[in-house]
Amino acid sequence: MRLADLLARDDLRLTLVTGDAALDREIRRAYPTDLPDPRRYLQSGDLVLTSGVWYSEPPDCERFADALWASDAAGLVVGLIVLGELPRELVKACELRRLPLLLAAPDQSFGAITEVVTVEGFAAEQRRAERVRAQTLLDVLGQIPPGEVSAHMRLLGADPGLPTAAMAVTQTGGPEHDLPELLHEGLARKGRHLIVGGTPREAIVLVNGRASRKSLADELRGLVAGRPGISPGMSKGTNSAISIAAGISEMAASVSQLGEALETAMRGMESARGGPGPVSIMSVADIDSFDLLLASLPAGVRRSFRDRLLAPVEDYDARHGSELLRTLDLFLETCGSWQRTADELYVHVNTLRYRMQRIEELTGRRMSSMRDRTDLYLALRSGQPARDDGAP
Repeated sequence: MRLADLLARDDLRLTLVTGDAALDREIRRAYPTDLPDPRRYLQSGDLVLTSGVWYSEPPDCERFADALWASDAAGLVVGLIVLGELPRELVKACELRRLPLLLAAPDQSFGAITEVVTVEGFAAEQRRAERVRAQTLLDVLGQIPPGEVSAHMRLLGADPGLPTAAMAVTQTGGPEHDLPELLHEGLARKGRHLIVGGTPREAIVLVNGRASRKSLADELRGLVAGRPGISPGMSKGTNSAISIAAGISEMAASVSQLGEALETAMRGMESARGGPGPVSIMSVADIDSFDLLLASLPAGVRRSFRDRLLAPVEDYDARHGSELLRTLDLFLETCGSWQRTADELYVHVNTLRYRMQRIEELTGRRMSSMRDRTDLYLALRSGQPARDDGAP
């Protein structure tokens, strides 16, 4: 749980006095104390709650704030039942150490704050453990029998009998966020179960139950835009500055289709990178060019297609130091214009004709055939770097 989440809860009625730059700090536990120097009992990430019994003179504030700073405390909550008013020296001491200082309402018990932190901390631990289990399923999806997939889904609380969509989302800009956690909170709905895994900047989500590709796309846009009601558990402004690229599959009616759905979502996400706006979303339904069509194919298929047609040309270039591959690319990009291609290459047209004849011999394709030209053009484009290709 973060300090910002604690402040956002209306039931706790906490007021921020200083330290707004550190509100993203995670709270490990709540620790009430009135010791003048509690550092031996504190741990990194503790939220310290105090009524100020330790205070008798201004220097006491420096001593107390020093103890919290040395212990790497997440923040300080002060109740005024004993103090009556907040000492200015304590505010200055916290400001100097960039320690968030929060003021509790006069009738608010520390017990209620401690309970919220404890419950939320336990829930966060549960979510982390569930993410590990979810990642186990996502890592083997498409490689294990449907029966095992169903068993994994039931262990994660999902119903394998319900339709399931796959989403792949990556953060392409903005401040660092735990993207799987953001999506888990922002996409939770009645009538569906989420299986969420991934890394802080790249998330995989299986949406099991009531959803559609269009509705999920709308929810993602709403989540990033920060519309009210999209993510009730988040503090305002938390996600307003981020941008994402996402791929969303159609609903898979059977668990046997989930591997394919996940692969479709991953390739949609790769195609969406660099798209306009803070939210770029692609799916099979959005394919409207050969670039997107090629991107939707597995990297191994693209490589195999390219190698089958162009490997002899690449080998020839490697052995002779020639430029047949570049020549072919320019020739096809100029729609087969001999003069324009020759001008681009700074060679005589006769030299170009000799090169193209050699390419035809090596590939077994003819430049006079539109079908053959198309095959060669797609083979060239299949060799363009893809994010999932990995190292050569």
